[in-house]
Amino acid sequence: MKKFLAIFLIGMVVIVGALFFHRWSEALLQGESPSQDQASERSLPQRDKRITESGRTAPVSNGSTGILLVNASNQLPQNYKPVELLRLYEQKGRHFQLAESDIEVCATVFDAMERMFAAAGRDDVSGFIITSGYRSFAEQAEIFATDKNGNAARPGTSEHETGLAFDVTAYGKKNFERTPQFAWLSKHCAEYGFIIRYPQGKEDVTGYPYEPWHYRYVGSPAAKEIMDKGIALEEYLEQS
Repeated sequence: MKKFLAIFLIGMVVIVGALFFHRWSEALLQGESPSQDQASERSLPQRDKRITESGRTAPVSNGSTGILLVNASNQLPQNYKPVELLRLYEQKGRHFQLAESDIEVCATVFDAMERMFAAAGRDDVSGFIITSGYRSFAEQAEIFATDKNGNAARPGTSEHETGLAFDVTAYGKKNFERTPQFAWLSKHCAEYGFIIRYPQGKEDVTGYPYEPWHYRYVGSPAAKEIMDKGIALEEYLEQS
């Protein structure tokens, strides 16, 4: 009798476990959220969800914005690589030039870049040259190791490792800040979701010198507020 009861109890445990596993599996297949962590990830804006889908989740500043913050205090993991990287050289009919043929950015960033530079062209402002985009941890490490001026970011702390940033210049111009191209970008970049990531006068906040050539994608609502207020991304995230 005791043996029969033991077998019966074991069988009930197996059945209950199987039912629980079946319901959990169905929830995953149907896109339901069986955990709080999955729910918070799905609430991120689509551009940031694309980043986390790689399984290499980088630090996010706060849940209300979903904006990725990368600096000396918010470091990316060494194996981080964004998904949906596009090689810009392969994108035909683009409204900007390239300094090198292997420059990549995230697909969302390229779409915004293309709309932005096309709009600049309609305003008779052209001649933009993209000089840098995505860099891997190893590539950033090499730049850091060979930097003689002390300006390069440590690997894991460069925005270029996110695929969300690019550097730009203008043909034949050494001082980008004094060009019509910079004047147009500084006025209109926020309309397309970009900010000047390291603005003048915010060196103590960002930890970097002023870089008028470095643009970061954060989405239009955030970009407009940041640029209108003349603040750094760090300050915007602290206020959000």
